[in-house]
Amino acid sequence: MACTPPGRCDGANARDYSAEPMKPSLRAPLAPLLAVYFVAAALPAHGGQYRGPGAPAMPGVPLPPGAPVPTTPGPGTPTTGAQPTIPDEVSWQVWWELNKDPFVQPQAAATGPSTGSDDFYLGRRRAVRIETLAPNAADVLEVVVPALVALLEKDRNRDVQTACMMALAKIGRAPQGVDLEALFVARLARDNQEVRETAALALGVAGRPAAVAPLLALVRDEPAGRTLCERAKVDDRTRAFAAYGLGLLARQSDDAAVKLAAHDALWALLAGEEAGRDLRVAAANAMGVLVDPKQARHRRLAWQCVDELLGHYRSGRGDAQTPIAIARLAGRGDSVIHRRCKDLFVGVLRAADDGVADARLTVRDIGQRNPTMQSAALALGMLALPVEQCPDDAGVSRALQAHALKGSERLARRFATMALGRIGGAGNREWLMTTWQRANKNLERPWLALALGLIAARDAAAGKPDEALARMLIDDLKESSYVEVQGAFALALGMTGWPQAFPTLRDFLREHEATETLGGYACVALALLGEPAAAQLLGEVVERSARRPFVLQQAAVGLGRLGDVDANQKLVAMIERSESVAVLAALANAIGQIGDRRAIPLLVALTKDDAQTKLGRAFAAAALGGVCERFALPWNLPLSRDANYGAPVDTLSNGATGVLDIL
Repeated sequence: MACTPPGRCDGANARDYSAEPMKPSLRAPLAPLLAVYFVAAALPAHGGQYRGPGAPAMPGVPLPPGAPVPTTPGPGTPTTGAQPTIPDEVSWQVWWELNKDPFVQPQAAATGPSTGSDDFYLGRRRAVRIETLAPNAADVLEVVVPALVALLEKDRNRDVQTACMMALAKIGRAPQGVDLEALFVARLARDNQEVRETAALALGVAGRPAAVAPLLALVRDEPAGRTLCERAKVDDRTRAFAAYGLGLLARQSDDAAVKLAAHDALWALLAGEEAGRDLRVAAANAMGVLVDPKQARHRRLAWQCVDELLGHYRSGRGDAQTPIAIARLAGRGDSVIHRRCKDLFVGVLRAADDGVADARLTVRDIGQRNPTMQSAALALGMLALPVEQCPDDAGVSRALQAHALKGSERLARRFATMALGRIGGAGNREWLMTTWQRANKNLERPWLALALGLIAARDAAAGKPDEALARMLIDDLKESSYVEVQGAFALALGMTGWPQAFPTLRDFLREHEATETLGGYACVALALLGEPAAAQLLGEVVERSARRPFVLQQAAVGLGRLGDVDANQKLVAMIERSESVAVLAALANAIGQIGDRRAIPLLVALTKDDAQTKLGRAFAAAALGGVCERFALPWNLPLSRDANYGAPVDTLSNGATGVLDIL
């Protein structure tokens, strides 16, 4: 049956959201920009983060309270004096929100990835943090985990429960006498769907071997899984979250048996006929993260998964999300299997551009033509090498360039542009720079700017800032008067790492700080530039932004990236006195990203303070999970990077209750 996002479609367990008001939540508003109507309501739930006005909503999914309605760049929508219009479904902001995390993390230490690797420019979380400020084992095991467990056992509120479980899962360890798996499993039978699905996901995020058996039972809908849920069957939504959890657990494990067991369960879902789309997509995406391409020891399993998914896709039974899973498993390279993948996806783009009706469009789900092209473009961006490194991949870049110019669907064209930036190389840079000159200023140049920014970020990390690109962006930033365009130009300018761009971005922040979207992106741009002098400016913005959550969060994240060791104290003081849900979410996200142990005492006190609202305690729990988490980058980055949000799937991301919407 049809349901209105974020509705439930799990039969007897279905919940009618239209009959009740939307509740405040810890989920992040992040979804494809397809909205026609917007409603004012509270921030969505799950230990999540406030992504701000740059993260738009799907139909029926609310914007954060007080957030401005996104506008489409074009006539009548400049920075000032504009009337909101229906947002463009190909806004760059959604792409940025899904892919920004590696760029905004603290800058890489000298021992980071090697030059030339695909992750060289990504940075490493907290790499510049002073070690004495990092949480130690005593902080985690004797203070934080006991506080989270106590709150979890004390308060049955949905937001508190989900925030505590995700915080404990990100930490992934516990003192003697605390059984994390038992805590999560006990909540699989709760009468609240969000609590049940979070419990299933948390089992996997925690990454502990003891969770393999219950996750397999849930994914397979076995009697043991039904017993855990205390239901006649494990509902599809809980199974989907268990599938994501199983894939993420297997990715963390170096045990070949764990990876193989996860593969067998996930492949059985795909190969069978009974699973609905949400469950099939969850299984495909989970297979896509089973093995990190850099894990040489498990490469044989990765190749097996790629081969199976290719066959599944060629048979016409695959979903438009399948190419993304294939590309994530294969990674960037030029093996025989890489060539097979590239040839297939290049064929999809070329056939679509030539108007061939059945070009790899026989997938089982109706209406997949456009998402199929989108995924093909994204997949090629993950698979191909620069032509200077691999001449055989010249055809890939040519196909992406042709599709970016003349493709039949706009979002696929934009994804082709970003794929060229992902691949990089002098030839693709030259093409992007040349295309810039004749591109539409308001619709195409923001994407070109970010694609060029991806290439420039690699060069900047190697000590070679792109001065030519920076100067071009400065000129266009000064000439543009549209919010969406200016934000993209500012971010790309920061990614160039050209120190002389500092005065331009400083003045841009001063001019637009009062504009929620531009003020936030200006803060991020300054942090991306890596100029230490920006720290004082961003600290001042934090102090002035107690009622502007997006600007506050971006300024705080910028301070963390610049290694400002005093930023956290300001943020912790603000979380104690804030009553705004959106501000609390922004503060929790920023505090967690900085990861300063000095935040722990006050955050723990907030979890125990009955005078605090339930949401206040929930966000304090989320912040504790961020401060003490063990992941170098956000736990769901393997699923969010280069995700195809043009093929929306409720359990992946609907703006409120999907895997990508959780902090």
